[in-house]
Amino acid sequence: MPAPSERPPAASVESVREELRRLGYFESGLDRFVLGGARPSSTLAAAWRVAWRTGIAGGGVLGIALTLLAASLEPQGSIEASDLALLFLYLGAIAFAITTLVTLGLGLLTATLARGAPGRRSTLLPRVVSATLAGAGALYLVFWWRSHGGVAAPSTQAVFLLIGAAVSGLLGRFGALASVAVLSAAGAVDRVPEAALSRRHLLPLFLLCAAVLVGSLAMAHRLEARATDGPDFAVVPTGLRVRVVGIDGFERRMAEQMIARGEAPNLAALLARGARATLRVEPEQIPAIVWTTIATSRGPEAHGIRSAGMRRLPGMTAAVPLEAGRLATAFARATELVRLTRQAPPSALLRGAKTFWNVASEKGLRVGVVNWWATWPADPVNGFIVSDRAFLKLEKAGRNEDDVYPDAAFVALRALAGAAGPTRPQRLDAFHAEALRVLSRDAPADVEAVYLNGLDVFTMQALGSASANVADLDARLESVRSYYRFLDEQLGRLADGVGPNRMLVLVGDPGRFARRSDKDAAGLLLIAGGPAQAQELPPVSERDVAPTVLHLAGLPASRELSGSVLEQALDAGFRKTHPVRFVDGYGRRPRSRPAESAFDKDVLEELRSLGYIQ
Repeated sequence: MPAPSERPPAASVESVREELRRLGYFESGLDRFVLGGARPSSTLAAAWRVAWRTGIAGGGVLGIALTLLAASLEPQGSIEASDLALLFLYLGAIAFAITTLVTLGLGLLTATLARGAPGRRSTLLPRVVSATLAGAGALYLVFWWRSHGGVAAPSTQAVFLLIGAAVSGLLGRFGALASVAVLSAAGAVDRVPEAALSRRHLLPLFLLCAAVLVGSLAMAHRLEARATDGPDFAVVPTGLRVRVVGIDGFERRMAEQMIARGEAPNLAALLARGARATLRVEPEQIPAIVWTTIATSRGPEAHGIRSAGMRRLPGMTAAVPLEAGRLATAFARATELVRLTRQAPPSALLRGAKTFWNVASEKGLRVGVVNWWATWPADPVNGFIVSDRAFLKLEKAGRNEDDVYPDAAFVALRALAGAAGPTRPQRLDAFHAEALRVLSRDAPADVEAVYLNGLDVFTMQALGSASANVADLDARLESVRSYYRFLDEQLGRLADGVGPNRMLVLVGDPGRFARRSDKDAAGLLLIAGGPAQAQELPPVSERDVAPTVLHLAGLPASRELSGSVLEQALDAGFRKTHPVRFVDGYGRRPRSRPAESAFDKDVLEELRSLGYIQ
């Protein structure tokens, strides 16, 4: 038998296939399917014929594997058969496209390298291609699993490792067969290794894929645990309870006019006794971004909330962040039109930075949060969280789906959801203010926060499309002044009890209308009670809120935060006994299990009605 390097190139379909049979190929259905396109032709045509055949095989295998793994993650097997079939088609189509393109590229690379490789050395090319494709498949599965199954049971994790290694090994086998087919079609059968030699590498390839999966998952878990834990530090008790009241749409100049007219007595009293400052606003105009920045003292590039919503891929529970902007909006609409993605409300799933209440709760302080942006699904905390979609769920008499934590708090709030009010924004603010008072009545929290967005919504509705008619504009302005009077009443109730041991931090952001119509729009920061001194401070940043609240609660400031502790607002005695402490960081927010709710559509309709999304 002549040596492989001495065999002449095959010149016909039959001679190519005969040579491949002699080398031990075509003995299995997989070989026959993938190598069925092996015939003398141009390199591109040969690579394409093999690529789509490999894509079909790889798409089917990957689609089935990923569908089974996704189904195993559904609680109590709740996924419907129709959804399972749709998920398989979706995942299979994606796997087909990826496998086809990767195989096409590797096939062309194989042909290129084979031209310049000596005879015996070129027989290594199928092995190299096989290892490359198997490794790429293993890494993809690692990222997919980290997104979907990182909190699955150990038994499910073990099954994933076995399936993942098998799938990656199969992809490697597809890659090897694709290389063989390209070499054969290019007339280089003399450079194709024997099938037995190729198959002997399947077990090592399987073990390599398993090692890649185990090592990558272990490393990712270790790095995430290290990033989540953060440094250890202690609470230095201050004896203070801090309540943060965030009011969206609160413009300082408008508030001062109301005080001058004697129509905001509660605000006037708080300003007279507290430290106050003009609040420099964040450049973003989207409330979800602004108020997450306030709560974390980190920018959107760090905290992860980048728009008024997010996108979901059909069949996927993991959320996809979407940047704000015209291009992103156009992309979102285009992908939704062809049903590639669908819109979803902003969610805590995308938030990677810890809020001031997360940090406080982790250190044993009791916290209470109501209606802050991107708080669904509600984090388990030492205290309670009423998420930004809780009111709508209670109003529609729905069940608690992580809308409120703990569940007992959800039950306690049912009676409040039906309260009447002249406008929906007022009903929203009245409910959220009362919810904080009710849930903290029996067990006051050390750190509380409530977000009132009604004024921002009402102002946009009243003035956002104001006509040129002066009389009509005056009526609209009067309705906004009426809302300020309503909010002053709510503020009076929320400030009840402010004194030596109880502090109020009022954060007034000018809101969407002021930001769009006035480049110099500014908000108001007020710190009253406890060691706060009555004074006017220089302008401060919205990012100063979180570190200041944490300092008042006895916690150190993180060097990762963009803001600073407003020490100048506090008296000398407190500054001496409680100097500002620092830590390198708080660690990343623990990754949430991917969550999705059928209630998303109702939440989106509510956001549209309030003018947050189109």
